[in-house]
Amino acid sequence: MWLKPGGKILITDYCKSAGSPSLEFDEYIKKGGYYPHDIKAYRQMLEDAGFDDVIAEDRTDRQELDALENKKGDFIRDFSEEDYNEIVERWKAKQTRGASREQMWGLFIAKKN
Repeated sequence: MWLKPGGKILITDYCKSAGSPSLEFDEYIKKGGYYPHDIKAYRQMLEDAGFDDVIAEDRTDRQELDALENKKGDFIRDFSEEDYNEIVERWKAKQTRGASREQMWGLFIAKKN
């Protein structure tokens, strides 16, 4: 990636809490091939990569599931009810992990000097 001096970068990504994940979350991470970091470590990686003015925020919320549920008919028409149910169950599991702060959604903004 090329970013000229003064340029800004915005990243959103799954994160995890510091420490070891639960067995269930660890299995989810391995199955998905994910490599999540905690928000503090993610921030440090951006700073170590030469970014300044790093903003690192926990943006874990429920908006995506609400949006999906509001468009259930459209989704099923384009895909299937089975696909819809699978995605809803995955989001509910993520909400549970989010409520326990085990899985989070991070927002990162930084500037390249």
